[in-house]
Amino acid sequence: MTGDKPYEHRVASHCESGSVRNLLLHAGLDISEAAIFGIGSGPAFYYLFFAKGPSGFPLVGVRNRPGMILKNVARRLDIGFTFKKHRTTQEALAQANACLDAGEPVIACVDMFYMKYLPPFLRVHAPFHFIVLCGRDGDTYTVSDPYFKSLAQLDLQDLTVAWSTFAPMAQDNFLCRLERLPKSVEWKRAIKVATVKTCKEMVLPPVVRDLLPFVGVQGMRTYSKAMTEWPRRYRGVKLREGILMSAVGFEDQGTGGGAFRLMYGAYLDEAAHRLASPALKELAAQMTSHGQAWRETSRKLIRVGKLVPMQEERFDHWALSDQPALVAQGLEEIAGDFRRAADFEQGFFQKLGSAVRAL
Repeated sequence: MTGDKPYEHRVASHCESGSVRNLLLHAGLDISEAAIFGIGSGPAFYYLFFAKGPSGFPLVGVRNRPGMILKNVARRLDIGFTFKKHRTTQEALAQANACLDAGEPVIACVDMFYMKYLPPFLRVHAPFHFIVLCGRDGDTYTVSDPYFKSLAQLDLQDLTVAWSTFAPMAQDNFLCRLERLPKSVEWKRAIKVATVKTCKEMVLPPVVRDLLPFVGVQGMRTYSKAMTEWPRRYRGVKLREGILMSAVGFEDQGTGGGAFRLMYGAYLDEAAHRLASPALKELAAQMTSHGQAWRETSRKLIRVGKLVPMQEERFDHWALSDQPALVAQGLEEIAGDFRRAADFEQGFFQKLGSAVRAL
């Protein structure tokens, strides 16, 4: 391990907020992961109907774009982060090595598939996975990965491949350094600015909502409508894998919608204590209950997907059974859950914005 101060590794619920929390903790600023997520305006929803995932289904995003939590935290807490997408991997490596040799941990954004210390079920191609590089011994790097129980080792070849994928949404050759901590944290200002911004991004003005029907609560409604059309638009294994991959991307990959809502509830609860606000305390409890309901809806989606056969050759026979009707019925029910979730979030974020502005 480089440097005089031992690096304290902690697991986390989400890679970006967890890596930022761990880097700040090492520097002496102890902030909860929930606070990082909330100050970073983590909650979001995007139904990217124009971008296809590996299954052929449109992509769904349930958090702010990769890197935005880090950038928002830097701005709102007055933290001196320097982040850059380097032109080449060799350039990023040279910068990382210089920092590590000086005892300075850094944040990198990599493809999770090449993190070979992770168990096989976690090693998926997600080229927006944030880790902390906290030491090196020649070409072997010590990694603090929020999804792993302890510090891990990664060799130069795997780091190099993982750092530059040219995949959609990838943050190729991204490196972040911590150069300065704030003299003090202005919590009230940071909470108000971050929370109001989140509310505005989740509930767009009517005119903007019509132009961007795939963003925020309107995106949730658009997604729920599209869900009922899946049995007509897709068939065979593509239908099964699309439903299951939607559930994975929606709920598990990158932490997931239900977990993000639970994290945001924890942030609001912490904010309520800091600002002595009963209104925020009540809203925190509402968001926590909503996150738990969201998780149950995701489980329903997985159960429906498993009704579709795994083998293509079985699909024609399956199509003559009662199973397709059960799939369509299940998706109608789940679509209703998402419409109700959208209605809840629209009312919730409107109330939250009013409560925070009144502080």
